[in-house]
Amino acid sequence: MSLEETERIFTCAWCRVKLCLGHRGHLECVIPPPAPPDGEILYIPYWRLKGMAFSCLSRGTIEAGAVDLSHIALAAPFLPWSLGIQPQLARLRLLSPGIRGTFFSPSVTIGEALAGYEAGMKQLGVSPWTAPAHHRAWIGEQVSLVYYPLALRNGEVVDALRGRPVMPAARWEKAALAVYKPESRVRFFAAACPDCGWDLEGDRDTLVLTCRNCERAWLRGQEGLEDMDFRVIPDDSGGPQVGLPFWRIRAAVDGIPLDTFADYVRFCNLPRAVTRAMEEAPFFFWVPAFKTGAGLYLRLIRRMTLYQWQGEFGRQMGPLECHPVTLPAEEGAESLKTALADLAADKRSVLPRLEEIGITLKEAVLVYMPFRARGGELIQPRIPLGIQRKALQYGLNI
Repeated sequence: MSLEETERIFTCAWCRVKLCLGHRGHLECVIPPPAPPDGEILYIPYWRLKGMAFSCLSRGTIEAGAVDLSHIALAAPFLPWSLGIQPQLARLRLLSPGIRGTFFSPSVTIGEALAGYEAGMKQLGVSPWTAPAHHRAWIGEQVSLVYYPLALRNGEVVDALRGRPVMPAARWEKAALAVYKPESRVRFFAAACPDCGWDLEGDRDTLVLTCRNCERAWLRGQEGLEDMDFRVIPDDSGGPQVGLPFWRIRAAVDGIPLDTFADYVRFCNLPRAVTRAMEEAPFFFWVPAFKTGAGLYLRLIRRMTLYQWQGEFGRQMGPLECHPVTLPAEEGAESLKTALADLAADKRSVLPRLEEIGITLKEAVLVYMPFRARGGELIQPRIPLGIQRKALQYGLNI
């Protein structure tokens, strides 16, 4: 059985049972050396992060894009600080106790790795890392530890994949890096509804699985399935529809009044007359609960937050085709500072204050917004908003 790094739900080829993969902590993978390995194998840990990167630059613009970066998880300046595109080219294997070799224990945190990556990119003169930024955000992170193989041969440490010498073995031994014994953190559990036993529906990397029999949703956790509250915006127009998932987030914003929809209208300088209903209506951020291109991600926040659905909610999915939930609410909340910078009418005054603004997640509810499927496009006429399906498929591969 072969699994991609992002796959968490699959069907067993032998028993045809649908299973979920759970693991404690970050997923750990190995780039296997050529078989059979020549010499003792030394596995070096690297943090790998995939997702969207946003930079709120001092010139008043926001640069966004997809990233797939790596940074060494050891305090070892004598080793390459990044693997470059190697993790994208190599076939990764899940770490298991049966893999032979010496594994070195990570000593660098994810935050330190990100700071080190930015410093490395600045030294290379790569934009936008060279430009001053008021705020940077990493959203939709797929965080994993990737172990890269070195080999100890004839008194030298060499790259086990390329065969290139890295350093003399005597210098390596003086570094005295800490080692550890790998333990299997992966477990499997059936993708069946805990309430009625029905087969659950969900794409290979979704966080939320749905039961069409009892109209329940289940959050895929590390140890099993947890009951998940959700809402559906009703639409009786008929025809094939796709439910795009959004987090309706209630947040406390320090430094900017954003408690009501009227506050939001004033903050964005919208051409609307502020009414008493607006002053009383609570304000919610609407953030995509799925990964997509960074530019589309910001546009969806802007359009859905401006729309602010005020109608009733349902709990019946019916024939709605539910798009996979691939972005947790906590990570969606990390994009709110960038969203504020994007929404602000006076960016020059808001951007310098971003680091002073505190945003605390108070409540997040999963809401499926129905979009009409027309060929290769998804349309929501109420907003109005149209999205190319290819843009959503792209998000699954970030």
